[in-house]
Amino acid sequence: IIAYFLRRKYNYLFTMGAFLSTTDLAYGAAATICAVQLLTPANPIGSTLRLFKQFRKQEKALTSAGNVNKGIEEYNRLHASESAEERNKEYKTLVNSYYDLATLFYEWGWGQSFHFAYRYPHESFKQSILRHEYYLASKLGLSSDASKLKVLDVGCGIGGPLRNICKFTKADVTGITLNQYQVDRGNELSNADPQLGTSKCRSVQGDFMELPFEDSSFDAAYAIEATCHAPDRVAVYSEIFRSLKPGSIFACYEWCMTDNYDPKNADHRRIKKQIEEGDGLPDICGTNDCLDAMKKSG
Repeated sequence: IIAYFLRRKYNYLFTMGAFLSTTDLAYGAAATICAVQLLTPANPIGSTLRLFKQFRKQEKALTSAGNVNKGIEEYNRLHASESAEERNKEYKTLVNSYYDLATLFYEWGWGQSFHFAYRYPHESFKQSILRHEYYLASKLGLSSDASKLKVLDVGCGIGGPLRNICKFTKADVTGITLNQYQVDRGNELSNADPQLGTSKCRSVQGDFMELPFEDSSFDAAYAIEATCHAPDRVAVYSEIFRSLKPGSIFACYEWCMTDNYDPKNADHRRIKKQIEEGDGLPDICGTNDCLDAMKKSG
């Protein structure tokens, strides 16, 4: 990265033949990391140390396979076919294989909230993530004092959004995720937060295609780029609807293909496939498919 920067900004160095040595690059990289550590809110050194510390513990508790290599092989096998039939059938294996491999790196490089958010000018990445989550909470009708309300996070990852929404609204938030490592890590982070603890927000292991909750258990529910992992949108939305009290709101950020997608266009198919492989998705549905599925689910 530094060599590229210097090549762009200080082209005369290379024109004169003054190429940087490996040692120079190493010193430059170390200086850049230290500058980021000291001058920005980022914590690359601490995050990297935490990553290495977590590796061994996480590998001993892989959900999808006996070891990392088997998880990679199984994930690649499921995505080798253009057809989504087997991926939908084996969605649990697909999702667990993906998050067994990706969760540590998501937390290391992205943070505790595993989702995108558009950014306003001069807005930090962290601010955009929080705003994106608070906006969703506002669509649920949650005020700044929703302490009597129970909220469901469908596909919670390691619980970044549920902790932020719990702090923001004071609601009691339960998150569900298929991946056991994410459950353990999410509850570890909740208990480590002096403002929270699992008495106020917690993660549970389960399949959102068969939610382990009684009918009418929650006052609100949301999903952030999560139900796109479901093999059947009608089924997952129906389960969410069942778990909500009558008149409650479900708000959702969803991966969808727009009406501009042309399945006969090779470039469109390639882009869609790359998104599916990069995000552990069985098959991305169209926006109208998702809307129709919500109507059918009630």
